[in-house]
Amino acid sequence: MASYNSQGFDITQLVQQYRGKKLEELYKENHRVVRNRMGEFIEFVWQEDNIPSDLKLNHTRRKLLNNLKTVHYIGDFIENRLKGRGIRTLKDLRFLNLRYRDSANNILKSIKEKDYENLKKNKYVDDLDVSFCFNLEDLLFLDIETLGLYDNAIIIVGVGYFIDKKYEIHLLFARGLEEEIAICEHLKNIILPKFKCFITYNGKHFDIPFIANRLLYFFDKNPMISEGETPYEISNTKYHHIDLYQICRRRFRGLFERYTLTNIEEQLLNMRRENELPSTMVPTCYKKYQKNPNRYVGLIKECIEHNYYDIYSMPLILHKLLEA
Repeated sequence: MASYNSQGFDITQLVQQYRGKKLEELYKENHRVVRNRMGEFIEFVWQEDNIPSDLKLNHTRRKLLNNLKTVHYIGDFIENRLKGRGIRTLKDLRFLNLRYRDSANNILKSIKEKDYENLKKNKYVDDLDVSFCFNLEDLLFLDIETLGLYDNAIIIVGVGYFIDKKYEIHLLFARGLEEEIAICEHLKNIILPKFKCFITYNGKHFDIPFIANRLLYFFDKNPMISEGETPYEISNTKYHHIDLYQICRRRFRGLFERYTLTNIEEQLLNMRRENELPSTMVPTCYKKYQKNPNRYVGLIKECIEHNYYDIYSMPLILHKLLEA
């Protein structure tokens, strides 16, 4: 008899197909054990040749230069009137209109200096608009899988980044709950210091605060905030953060029935996953695997591939958003 979860997902085939195999056997070519002072965990690595590296980050600079509303006291009506008089960019405004010159100069200075922290204080500048302030290698695509909400353990940290214009996916997997602390140590000391900007899908409300909470639990320190800031109240101030979920909700408002990552993949990328495991099933699959690894290794393989596709699709979505 087939076994289904509450969402109608059949786990029977997965259990039977991979029963008795080791996780390392299923990923022979792309796994390694990572050890640090807190213990060890297993890391899975893929290099994806078909992920475009020509992300048009600099296009956002041009868009910002054309956005006259970033200047104080200019709204839609005044912007349209100014453009009707031939004032198309902030540079035009600086020379052709004395009333707005100082404000335009301040914004132009921030653009020139790539001062994204100052730019993003402007309500007409969103997180994507300051992408030109970063290089391709500054971007860290990130997604986690957990045993539940709030104080539960992180069981998978998925990260993606470009090295020499090649996109790499790294999944850090806790084979047992005791390995979570080693993953957090690796994330804190090895991964986070290399980057300047997070790319997530709903990570502002979930992934980043969750990671901050676990780092504080293990180390009494959150490396994503500046010295002197209050832990537990602020999860991130050091890294710029482009949350693709929030960008998609704003840009495609009213166009889609749902804004889940898998639905956005289908709508924007015409991509349908081979892996269809609902994210809500990850905790159940992990707990079954912990009780009987030989029997339920197929379930944990499905969890790993679920996280893999999350990391795989995010640069493709970013590419689409930057082209629009």
